[in-house]
Amino acid sequence: MLDSVKALLSRPFLVRLLLLPVATALAAACAMHDAKSGGAAAPATVQRMYVIDCGQIVIKDLSRWSPPGVNVGKAFEFSDNCYLIQHAKGMMLWDSGLPDSLVATPEGVSMAGGAFVTKRAKTLASELAEIGVAPTQITRIAFSHTHADHVGNANMFAGATLYMQQAEYDAAFGAEPGKYNFYPTYYDKLRNTPVVKLNGDYDIFGDGSVTIVSTPGHTPGHQSLMVRLPKSGTVILSGDLAHYEENWTNRFAPSFNFNREQSVASMNKVASLLADNHATLWINHDKAQSTAVRHSPSFVE
Repeated sequence: MLDSVKALLSRPFLVRLLLLPVATALAAACAMHDAKSGGAAAPATVQRMYVIDCGQIVIKDLSRWSPPGVNVGKAFEFSDNCYLIQHAKGMMLWDSGLPDSLVATPEGVSMAGGAFVTKRAKTLASELAEIGVAPTQITRIAFSHTHADHVGNANMFAGATLYMQQAEYDAAFGAEPGKYNFYPTYYDKLRNTPVVKLNGDYDIFGDGSVTIVSTPGHTPGHQSLMVRLPKSGTVILSGDLAHYEENWTNRFAPSFNFNREQSVASMNKVASLLADNHATLWINHDKAQSTAVRHSPSFVE
């Protein structure tokens, strides 16, 4: 009998056949362990993202945002979006747009000595209410940078955790915010909010689904956001990395940027990320591109 068993085990095929149930059970156990520990789980994605219309900026002379001698006297309109990201671990708001107070002035408010007019048709508060979200439900906030068209309603989210580059934080909350065209009245309630000060890229939820990308240049600590959507794929929200598609294509940074060399380096960094991740760049102020994107109360997945 013993000799018969030895003879069977000497055949490799039968050994594999006999061991298959054991191997299967071990594999299942390992998979269960990995799922619990998170070690081998596939990167998660956000559940959905709302693109919210957060105002318009009517430019009287686009040459300020263009190479010398280009677009002189050309009128233009910038879009201005906010983005609400829903994730299993909570909600995050990227940018808060122009101040809600602009709704009271339908004709808009002239800015920068009449260089442009800012408008807002609906308040951010009402647009969030339209999708059933209260500001207090948003647990994470981040801004591409601290200019008023991106932090106009920041004070509404003082209870959320703020993610901000150290360089931007020092400029915004330092002794001379006006030097960077920052106006603390729009964000002063964030001085005592929980803050994660960054020095580079940062994975917000720890699963690769939402990543802050350090892109300094427009301001000292400008940042962009890479979001992996479950159906639409990966998008990078540009902030003011480039104001419209022509400037992105030509890698042009306006003269009023904090650092033009950093601006171009940041654009090249994002171009590499776009290629490596098969991603799409969403240029915040490019109205033509923005119009083609589904806006709240609808959402993108």
